[in-house]
Amino acid sequence: MKFTEANLMFFLLFFFIAFVSHTHGSKIDHRSTKHVPFFIFGDSFLDAGNNNYINTTTLDQANFWPYGETYFKFPTGRFSDGRLLSDFIAEYANLPLVAPFLQPGNSQYYGGVNFASGGAGALVETFEGSVIPFKTQARNFKKVTVSLRHKLGSSEAKLLLSSAVYMFSIGSNDYLSPFLTHSDVLNSYSHSAYVGMVVGNFTSIIKEIYKRGARKFVFMTLPPLGCLPGTRIIQSEGNGKCLQELSALASLHNRVLSVVLLQLEKQLKGFKFALYDFSADLTQMINHPFQYGLKEGKSACCGSGPLRGMYSCGGKRGEEQFELCDKPNEYLFWDSYHLTESAYKILADQRISNMASLRVFVMLGVFMCSFVLNIYHSHSQMSTIRPKKHRALFTIGDSLCDPGNNNYINTTTFYQANYPPYGETFFKYPSGRFSDGRVIPDLIAEYAELPLIPPYLHHGYHDHYIYGVNFASAGAGALAETNKGLVVDLKTQVLYFGQLSKLFRQKLGKVKAKKLLSTAVYLFSIGGNDYASPYYRNSYSTVRFPYSQQDFVDMQVYNEGARKFGFLNLAPLHCLPLLRRSLTETTIDACLEAQASQFARIHNNALRKTLEKLEKQLKGFKYSLFNFYDTQLNLIKYPKKYGFEVGNSACCGGGPFRGDFSCGGKRGIEEYELCNNPNEYQFFDSLHPTDSAAQHFAKLMWNGKRDVIDLKAQANYFTEVSKQFRKKLGDVEAKTLLSRAIYIFSIGGNDYGTPFLANSPSGVVLPYPQQKFVDYVIGNITATIKVSKRKMLLVVEVVPTEEIIVVEGKEGLKNELCSNVNHYVFFDSAHLTESAAEHISKLMWSGNKDVIDSYNLNELFHFF
Repeated sequence: MKFTEANLMFFLLFFFIAFVSHTHGSKIDHRSTKHVPFFIFGDSFLDAGNNNYINTTTLDQANFWPYGETYFKFPTGRFSDGRLLSDFIAEYANLPLVAPFLQPGNSQYYGGVNFASGGAGALVETFEGSVIPFKTQARNFKKVTVSLRHKLGSSEAKLLLSSAVYMFSIGSNDYLSPFLTHSDVLNSYSHSAYVGMVVGNFTSIIKEIYKRGARKFVFMTLPPLGCLPGTRIIQSEGNGKCLQELSALASLHNRVLSVVLLQLEKQLKGFKFALYDFSADLTQMINHPFQYGLKEGKSACCGSGPLRGMYSCGGKRGEEQFELCDKPNEYLFWDSYHLTESAYKILADQRISNMASLRVFVMLGVFMCSFVLNIYHSHSQMSTIRPKKHRALFTIGDSLCDPGNNNYINTTTFYQANYPPYGETFFKYPSGRFSDGRVIPDLIAEYAELPLIPPYLHHGYHDHYIYGVNFASAGAGALAETNKGLVVDLKTQVLYFGQLSKLFRQKLGKVKAKKLLSTAVYLFSIGGNDYASPYYRNSYSTVRFPYSQQDFVDMQVYNEGARKFGFLNLAPLHCLPLLRRSLTETTIDACLEAQASQFARIHNNALRKTLEKLEKQLKGFKYSLFNFYDTQLNLIKYPKKYGFEVGNSACCGGGPFRGDFSCGGKRGIEEYELCNNPNEYQFFDSLHPTDSAAQHFAKLMWNGKRDVIDLKAQANYFTEVSKQFRKKLGDVEAKTLLSRAIYIFSIGGNDYGTPFLANSPSGVVLPYPQQKFVDYVIGNITATIKVSKRKMLLVVEVVPTEEIIVVEGKEGLKNELCSNVNHYVFFDSAHLTESAAEHISKLMWSGNKDVIDSYNLNELFHFF
């Protein structure tokens, strides 16, 4: 690029910024200009997982190992070992990873959507019936525009769509398919005619997207298709050389596309485009990999045969045997047709740092203009469009709330649920949630018109927590010593929250950060594991109690501005399938009189009294206490009354009540049973609710009637503010908003239940009085709520013993699987079915005084 061209680009860039800022600045609502949406269309080069949710074959899917192994540590559906080019562009544009359109729970669309589908082409006939063709992707975009207009209004939606960036990678499969399927279609057309047909279809769909409001387009040229590992081996006599006919088609397509785009720029008012020469960059990397820090540019990392060009990566495409390289970051190609994450990052970094291409610079300029315009109206790059009454949801807790944080820590499968059949009902893949679908915070988010709240440890979501974050970790307790080294304990979760609040202040400024945090809802579910750990660690005599009256002053979350809290009290722990299976007598009366259930009742009574005391002591402290104990007990005793068939057994597991914690076959017992319909069960596995039960509980928490919930007036919530204003929209407004946030706690069940998980006798007795142990747990819970000028230090000594409970199966035992999971409360021996989880979520959302103390979640979210 000549120096004069570079000067011209900078001139045009800043002229565009000034022009847009001047002409549109006064019309843009502050809620709608704090980010640039990113809409993605295309094929497997950009598919972030849409094909996970369609009826297709493994040829067009990548939701199995070893895909995703490098970055995500699990298969996301991306055709790579990690991230794609669009993921890096989003990252550099300060956007979160853009979710697939078909991903359940993705209904906000304010930050953009990924419509791409592996195998898709511009022609509907390309792999027809197995993919989402480009035409259908455009129809899906139409649905999004309708939704945005409904939520935002026509003017604001139009502004959002016109400011968005639209990226396309389409056409490769139109030319690949005849060679891969041995079609004779190319015998019926000349190369120019066939290319004209592909580009013609592509152009007509681009015009439709333009009519829907798109103005800023980013296109990729086709790669040298004949030089991919999978195409080099098509001709056996080619000795690994490029398939020239296929590369010639791609080259012709690229030339025609560049001409057509220039024509569109003249025809369509406001149409701006960048054409990234993907072909040139990839050709260079194939021929000169060492110049880019790679060691192999022609062979794939994963596959079989010459150049590992056989499309066998993962062993699920007809060929079970495949090879996998040791270091994917040294390879250009991941599988036979797709690039490694390392290659995509090199391409993205090169385009960012090297302004040698006018078209690529225009692409980046589109992003930069939009972001500078955003800064013109707001100091924040972290905010985004959200509902007018939006309040974020922050969750701290254990496996009742963990959406997948334990996927990203060094632990065992005992504390993970990232394998089938977990997630089968709602997500269609294991997300890490201990359910067949969603957990209670997911349903509460839905009722609050929020998207699914991501796990804090999920890659790609940092800096984008305006809807909230979920810190919960399965197996976590209030005490740092509980399952130490295998989970994210409460202290660490609160530490993460503190780090996040600092990040908000850095990015948003103190005023806006406090405003965001103060309007948030804080949901807690933790404590049960603390009571369990002394039994399987044999450490009763070494536990010291740092609990004292002063501990109630050390409330870190309150100190950060929390004012509205939601708590779940403990379930009747010994009536859960995991614990009930070990009882000599398994009647309802017997499980209620067993020690874990007794601890739960003592804990719940102490928690209620503690919260009443805190409400008097702490200014602005408001809470909702959901009676999880009685609600779950009712589901166990009378499942059909609430729409379930099975309330006492799990959907997934083995042994009595399917109470062996064996769901998935990866916790010491390989065989397990799985019911046909989780919606009929309260418990999915031996401890956790089903999606259906979670919905039930959340609705009661959200929308409980007064004849069920002893409600207290909340009219003064918005009046509890600080009297000192340092500046307009300063600390006063921030504190006010913080006082309106909701903080939800569900904690204690594992504290009392864990001692009974290690095949201990049912009459096991703690080495200290029950009330003292309950006070100890309650003290640690309240220590995270109340404000103090210092941080609480817990001193607990534990003699190192076993690291984890190992549930051994009996020799020759055949585990049972229910026929309909929806009939059951328990899925496995310790966890609820999705149906049971739904029930609990409904109660938390809308429960009455029988299940909620003070306020249900719906009231806390909407009326204060």
